[in-house]
Amino acid sequence: MKSDFEEKFFLFFLHKIKGLSNRIVYQFISGAIQEEKIEQLIQSKLKDKKFVDTIRAEFEKIDEDFLTILDPDYPPLLKKIYDPPLFLFYRGNKNLLTSKNILTIVGSRTLTNYHQSISKKFVAQLSNTSLTIASGLAIGIDSLGHSLALENNLATIAVLGSGLGSRVLYPQTNLRLADDIIKQGGLLISEYTKDSRPQIHYFPRRNRILAGLSKITIVISGALKSGTLITAQVALDEGREIYALPGNINQRLNQGPNSLIAGGANVLISADEILKKYNIDKKLETNKISFKNKLHAKIFTTLQTEPLTLEQLAKKLGKSPVTLNVSISELEIRDLIKVNRFNQIEIL
Repeated sequence: MKSDFEEKFFLFFLHKIKGLSNRIVYQFISGAIQEEKIEQLIQSKLKDKKFVDTIRAEFEKIDEDFLTILDPDYPPLLKKIYDPPLFLFYRGNKNLLTSKNILTIVGSRTLTNYHQSISKKFVAQLSNTSLTIASGLAIGIDSLGHSLALENNLATIAVLGSGLGSRVLYPQTNLRLADDIIKQGGLLISEYTKDSRPQIHYFPRRNRILAGLSKITIVISGALKSGTLITAQVALDEGREIYALPGNINQRLNQGPNSLIAGGANVLISADEILKKYNIDKKLETNKISFKNKLHAKIFTTLQTEPLTLEQLAKKLGKSPVTLNVSISELEIRDLIKVNRFNQIEIL
């Protein structure tokens, strides 16, 4: 019977043989396949002393925590994907990986007011539950998802397309966020050793892990050809559920979610359905807004249809811009509306 070290080294050895994919290696070691060609290839490599010694030296240099697909605390849903990672290197709370309540949130690197506002409301509705938010630590929606999870007392898992070492962690601008995730009981994972610098082809590979960790993936934003859509497609291929946020059909970053919805994905309306899917009992507050001032109510109701400039709003309400200014300021103080980068007034 092999020791734990020998078992893990043999898995690492198989992982390094060209021509053996993760899928084939896992099927072989689990006994799902027994092909003579595979056994011959392995035996030939075992007889290659130089190759064995090189791989053993590489394995012995690993000085970070990791799980293998053979370990009992390897994420069960991830094990079921077509090409599961054989190794997961980690920093933080590895127990999160066996949670049944992991929810993946992905989106574009560009943050719009709309996507940011909806994300804040959505994650706030999930606050203080047993859900764990998984995302990719990238700039944009990913970073926002992790930050909002921490703000709302939710656990979070960041899946990286680089090693976990501070000198190579990508993006470097999120080093502090990565540290905050660990400090607050979260987790960083990667299938690459800690000194592995990010490579272009690592990120599509990373996306399959994001999709594989959870039974539901939320798509907030993304162009038709983007990493976000790759993640969504992997989730669909693996029989997982997709919820997509609908948006203006004329805006590029809404085209991805809209196309997913057109193809049969669920429409993301509120957190209520997501909570039901995970059998989490939480009564969502409706937060009905009351107005003592009739003009305040008219302004807010009008802006619920679309953002408007001050001049457009004044025209719709039949008021002068000067008359509206005070009311707009008062609604801003209540955090009900704001002026966006296009100089339009919009609700929060």
